[in-house]
Amino acid sequence: MSFVIMARDIVKNLKFKKYEGKFDPKEFAKMLDEAYLATKRADGEMTKYTFSPSSFGYGNGNCPRYWYMAFSGANFVDSNDSQAVANMAQGTQAHERIQGLIEKMGGHIKSVQTEMEIKNEYPPIRGFIDLVINWDDEEILGEIKTAKQEVWDTRQAEMSPSANHMLQLLTYMKLRNVKEAFFLYENKNTQEILIIPIQMNDKNKELIDNLFVWLCEVYDNYKDGGLPMRPFLKTSYACKGCPIKKECWSGPTGEVQIEPYEVQK
Repeated sequence: MSFVIMARDIVKNLKFKKYEGKFDPKEFAKMLDEAYLATKRADGEMTKYTFSPSSFGYGNGNCPRYWYMAFSGANFVDSNDSQAVANMAQGTQAHERIQGLIEKMGGHIKSVQTEMEIKNEYPPIRGFIDLVINWDDEEILGEIKTAKQEVWDTRQAEMSPSANHMLQLLTYMKLRNVKEAFFLYENKNTQEILIIPIQMNDKNKELIDNLFVWLCEVYDNYKDGGLPMRPFLKTSYACKGCPIKKECWSGPTGEVQIEPYEVQK
């Protein structure tokens, strides 16, 4: 059984008239592609010890079998191409730029902490909060996201975050026991910004509490030692970008039936 992922070239302008100079643009493009790929985490055996909030409600993060194998130790293969690596690097740079701006703001903001580490013992969770702001002596959490134009347009039309982003922020709110937070979405094309406030109301409390019930079920099963059965088809979106898909699909079927996490609308 094989998995083929078409890699995208990072350089797009190599169709031009014959160039006869000493500089070789095609060779340079290849070198640039390899330079981006060299910044990825090396493939190999790795063991997860905590759930990652940024993976909640998205792709393999919804798969109980993935988490069982990740907690047990598996061979991780990063399938991101150079364009994906570049996009992530751009997002990191945007975070740092915006965090730096907010740290210099005064007025209602008395203090700002960035990249605050947060941990939870059960279910085991570890993450980093983009912004923890003291706003008139009230703790407010902020999550920074960058979005390409079509995603930005959807977020602006709905004035709500994507489901997986919401779960990430609600996780932080639950663990910090705060009532208010916000998303800051930056348009990658124009640098325009959306501010979307979030409150821990009854609906959001139910949403995040249900996720934690699922996380506990998945972790308890890992501790009990029963490999979950595959909940998705190999062609599904959840499997497409999974870093352990090759080991998963070449391994045993599994013996425990656990439903994947279903993102609530």
